[in-house]
Parts: sequence; C-alpha cells; structure tokens
Amino acid sequence: MTAANARMPAADADNHIEMPADDAIIRVTRAFAAPRALVWECYTIPAHLAHFWGPRDTITTATVDLRIGGLWRIDWRGADGSGFGYSSVFLEVDAPKRMVYRDAPDGWPGGLDGLPPIELHTVIALAESGGRTAVTVTVRFNSVALRDENARRGFTGMVVNGNDRLAEYLATLPPRR
Repeated sequence: MTAANARMPAADADNHIEMPADDAIIRVTRAFAAPRALVWECYTIPAHLAHFWGPRDTITTATVDLRIGGLWRIDWRGADGSGFGYSSVFLEVDAPKRMVYRDAPDGWPGGLDGLPPIELHTVIALAESGGRTAVTVTVRFNSVALRDENARRGFTGMVVNGNDRLAEYLATLPPRR
C-alpha cells in the first residue's frame, strides 16, 4: 500500500484547501470543536495519533520525539499486511502553537546534521478562539509540478481524511477547557 493508492475522500465544506498557482504549497485549514492544548496532544502523543493519522482502513503506529532534531515516525499497516511508512524530523516546536518538520530518509536516527536536501517542509499551526481550534497544515514542495503531482496522487485527500478522523476522535474524548 502507498499513500498514493489509499482511498481518500474529496474535500468538503469543513476543510479549506489552498493551492496557489504560483507557489509550491498545499495549505489545508480546518476548525475543531476542542481547545488547542487537546488538539496539540492529539498531534504529538502516539496513542492519539493512532486514532486519526492515516487512512481509515489501516492501523497507525507512531514514534514522536518532540524536540528540534527529534524524529517523527509514522507507519501504516493494512488488513492485508501491506504497509507504508515515513520519517520526519522536527525543525521547530512551539507548544501548543506550532510545529515545523521536514522529511527524513527511512532509518534516520534523528538530528539535523547530514540530512539530504528537503523534499517536503511542513508547518502545523494551531490557533484557538472561543474554545475551537483552527489547524492550518502548510506543506511546501520543491516545485509547483511536484506539488501538483502529489495532489493528483491524493495528498490533499489524505489531509482531509485525517482532519475528518481527528474531528470524530475529538468527539469521543472527555470535554476540556
């Protein structure tokens, strides 16, 4: 299984997707009915990530070393035993407002020294207002062509799917202030 062939939903009214013609980014924004601290925990604690990160028909495991140079490893397994995984390294952590990470090679032990050139640069920003949290995911690709290819392969649908699953998961958690 690859991220490209995973079944993903189309965007809906809950997710605002931007793909500027002249900028190699995909930006997806969604508001959640939960305080920022809880949403931050969902993005940074592996037990929470397992409930929403990735396609619905997979089991997600995660490792999160939440510090600059720390590794974020995600693995998905399908019912048929197929799998897909990827690694990222944190470039910035400003809890509970913002995290910035970049792609890393499989097997990367962590740290910033010796990393190959960036292919994907991701910012997840969280802003709270009135007990709701807006999450904006901005992914920068090396070119508009690469961005467009990833969009064709289902990248935006994967983010929307994760947002939908996160909203569903947050609804199962005890209320917080």
